[in-house]
Amino acid sequence: MRLRSVEDRLVAVLAESQGSGVLLTPDLVLTSAHLLSVGCLPNVSRPQAVVIAPGGRTVPARCDVVWAGHPSRCDAALLRARHALIPEEGLAPLRWGAIATGQPVQACQVLGFPQVQRYGEDELEAVQVAGTLLPLSGLLRGRSVLRCDHHPPAPGPDGGSPWAGLSGGPLFTGPVLCGIASSDPMGWDHSSIDAIPLASIAEDAGFASALRHHWPDAPPFEEVRSSHPEDIAYEERYAKAVKARYSRLEIFGLDDLGSNENSWDLDTAYLSLEARAPRHTADHGEHHTRPETQRVEDLLASRPRTVLRGEAGAGKTTLVWWLASHAACRTLPAKLSALNGLVPFVVPMRSLAAQGIVTPTPDRLPTIAQLPVEDPPSGWAGRVLESGRALLLVDGLDELPQPDRAPARRWLAELLRLHPRTRCLVTVRPLAVADSWLESEGFEELLLLPMSDTDIQAFVGAWHRAARLECERFTDAPHARRQRGRLDSLERDLAQEFERNATLRDLARTPLLCAVICALHRRRSGLLPRTRWDLYRAALAMLLGGRDDYRRIHKPEGITLDVDDGQQLLQRIAVWLVRNGRVELSREQAVRQLGLAMGGLRHVREQGSADQVLTHLLNRSGLLQERSTDVIQFIHRTFQDYLAAKEFRDNDSLDELLGHAAEEQWQDVIRLVIGHCGRSEARRVISGLLKAADEASDPEAEWPLRTLAAACAIGSAYVDDELYDAVWNGLKALGPPRDGRESGFLASLGPDVLPILPEPEGLDADQGDRVARLLGSLGDSALPLLGRYGKHSSPQVRNSVASGWGFQHPGRYATEVLATMRLDDVGLHLSLPEQVSELRRLGPIRSLYIEQNHSSADLRRGLEGREVRELWLSGNSALCDLDFLRDHPEVEHLFVIGCPRLADTSALSALASPSLRLVMDSTGLGAVVSEAEALPQVTELGLSLLDHSTVNKQILRFFPNLALLRLIADESLDLSPLREAQTLQLEVAPPAPGGKLEVLGAEHFGDRLQIIP
Repeated sequence: MRLRSVEDRLVAVLAESQGSGVLLTPDLVLTSAHLLSVGCLPNVSRPQAVVIAPGGRTVPARCDVVWAGHPSRCDAALLRARHALIPEEGLAPLRWGAIATGQPVQACQVLGFPQVQRYGEDELEAVQVAGTLLPLSGLLRGRSVLRCDHHPPAPGPDGGSPWAGLSGGPLFTGPVLCGIASSDPMGWDHSSIDAIPLASIAEDAGFASALRHHWPDAPPFEEVRSSHPEDIAYEERYAKAVKARYSRLEIFGLDDLGSNENSWDLDTAYLSLEARAPRHTADHGEHHTRPETQRVEDLLASRPRTVLRGEAGAGKTTLVWWLASHAACRTLPAKLSALNGLVPFVVPMRSLAAQGIVTPTPDRLPTIAQLPVEDPPSGWAGRVLESGRALLLVDGLDELPQPDRAPARRWLAELLRLHPRTRCLVTVRPLAVADSWLESEGFEELLLLPMSDTDIQAFVGAWHRAARLECERFTDAPHARRQRGRLDSLERDLAQEFERNATLRDLARTPLLCAVICALHRRRSGLLPRTRWDLYRAALAMLLGGRDDYRRIHKPEGITLDVDDGQQLLQRIAVWLVRNGRVELSREQAVRQLGLAMGGLRHVREQGSADQVLTHLLNRSGLLQERSTDVIQFIHRTFQDYLAAKEFRDNDSLDELLGHAAEEQWQDVIRLVIGHCGRSEARRVISGLLKAADEASDPEAEWPLRTLAAACAIGSAYVDDELYDAVWNGLKALGPPRDGRESGFLASLGPDVLPILPEPEGLDADQGDRVARLLGSLGDSALPLLGRYGKHSSPQVRNSVASGWGFQHPGRYATEVLATMRLDDVGLHLSLPEQVSELRRLGPIRSLYIEQNHSSADLRRGLEGREVRELWLSGNSALCDLDFLRDHPEVEHLFVIGCPRLADTSALSALASPSLRLVMDSTGLGAVVSEAEALPQVTELGLSLLDHSTVNKQILRFFPNLALLRLIADESLDLSPLREAQTLQLEVAPPAPGGKLEVLGAEHFGDRLQIIP
């Protein structure tokens, strides 16, 4: 039986007395403690119970009591069944939380198996007691009170409570578990039911410890603030609408395979991409920043507010859709579990611009995306924001006109200040806004990286897997087999082509263009484009020219358009959008633009009206789409800009383009127009950009113009030497980049920028640091210059050179850069097995930061013959022991974080340093205290992300000579167990800047305790 709601988690509990309970997991039950007693079952020496789950197994399950509170203080218990009571897939997701309003909350219910509901020969039957929760009625007693909606039942036959047997039954406020029934209060004639609030149970240290052990992936605790029962039903409908809209992904080129459907299950084609964030690491008491590269979902997990930057087609919108659909369905992976159950508000900024909205009020948030659901109850969105359950996904900030961005920023800042617990992701193109644009509001920056070679191969596999799904629609089985076989062959051929063709790989660094290449490869049987403009032209020819012929569809709307016809028509729509600073238009506006374009296309005009032609383009071209009623847009802004650029060139309007060169939204069009230009037109564009740069009032405005001129010079088929030199000399004259924005401009030009970058001699540490980081993004061509920067006198510069290892070929970088530079005063970060094996080529290194999965044997081989003074190990699920340290007794500073399988730390005793600095998390500490011997050589200990139950006297036992203890803790920390250590210095910090931390037992340490804000 597949369960459909949280109510189906109800179970019956048979112990010293009969009661009820609720399934937290398939084998973990929450119930009342007063039901239990030693000897409640025959021949049992410790408390046990039997549980029956009506919706699952019919056979009773024997349970062990893993935790029980005292009935007079915390009348609750956790039972662990010896087998799953219900299959995992049969359980609806559980939400739990606390009532955070003083107002009565309607539409609540208690479930259970009371005496009053018996039938037959005293057999159990479930009851559903509906009522209103009165948060203030049990305030002083620490109870929740449910006032029943119906007439109270009569007392039992023996005069006892008719509710006997209801104890432990779940109290739900809508879909949220808020407590368990506990008693029938006197004086109310059985019309009220008392319950133990879940919040008070969660505060019990024993309960928290048992929960971490038996249910480490418990969902986040919610605050229920709404007293509006209509919200509950609406949220279910809203979640379904979000899933319907955002769980399907349009994959370029897949609608060529035989149907009009190019919408695919998002998880089939979703590709997790890499992103880069600055990382802050503590190093000898100082904090440094270095790039951190991980999968974007992993980086988002620890960042409640994020600005995600990415190029056109980089996958920003796909990520937003993936987050929205999975958060609404509570199916995000474990690392993002904190987002499960949040209410996603997707705010496509293109829609705001089209609707003339810049600062939407909360009540507009659910309607901006025009989901297929009715309007919400009045005030619903505000209540969601107030409760901290909102996930705000602001997509495409750069798609607002430049004058509207500052008001939009103020709107977002004010909204988040009013509702500070709101999770928020903002997507934008890399250079659309300044680096610190939202920093004051607590936002952190992430940059989506171009797809790696490995990612490209993964995307090719995902694209062809989605394509093979189309074959399932064929009723002709032999034909389906042939198509699948052909797609298998195409996938192998394209994968091999990407391996040997570096130019093709460079064209495929975004998911959009990689999908275009996959589609063209299938259509053209291996004939692939060589430049970006060839790629766009081929894609348009495929979509506008041969799709219907290829699929044997003849005049489906009574209209036939060739490639030139379709392109002329779409160009007029595209140029109107650009001129008006828009990415969407209404059907009426589109018809008007097509009507103007058809004035010169008589053979098109003869086939139908502008409205009919628009319908044909929406249905047949694959380039236009109607996202919702009366909202039309291009499938991707890149195609809009490409077609608009063609129209500007065809209509001799290059001067109009140049007049907007300083405006960020027009610059992509200028980059693309150069591919349409002949020799004289290209010179006109590039010269115009240089003139605009010369006339710019300050370098802030000059940088983007000169960078744009250089991009056009790179993209142009012909540029004479004089003009080419003027472009690069002007850019070189600006000097080294002064900040991340200017570095970004130079990085956007790729390896062509290398000749104008300065040599390291004469640059100070900050200048050299920025150029070295820039070089790390420019590929193998930058290795010679990186090698020279590796000889800079500043450790800061050499640290930046060393940090580029993760973005280059491990062997070449080690040989040509790292092996030639001084490393004994810098830290070297590595994660790949190939990097570990390359360590033998390198000289002395001050600090080694080794991430990802490496076994102890792998580390022993990689570190063989090397002196290691400072070693950091993190994110390693393959590390079971530290035996490799027996070869390195010289280690003075050891950092072990995020190694969940670490069980044997006996090798720590082999470390000979008389003052060892050790940093660990609770997993590593648990492994240490399981050893028999103390570690007297540890004089400084750092413990990361602890809770109050982890700090205990064992620290004093296992580290008898400890002089300094550094703690990074969660919300609370009890230092009382350490009060006997009279000479111990402590430093305590919350897990994130600005976090709040409650420290208990601080009075024992006086000025020996420093609490770091």
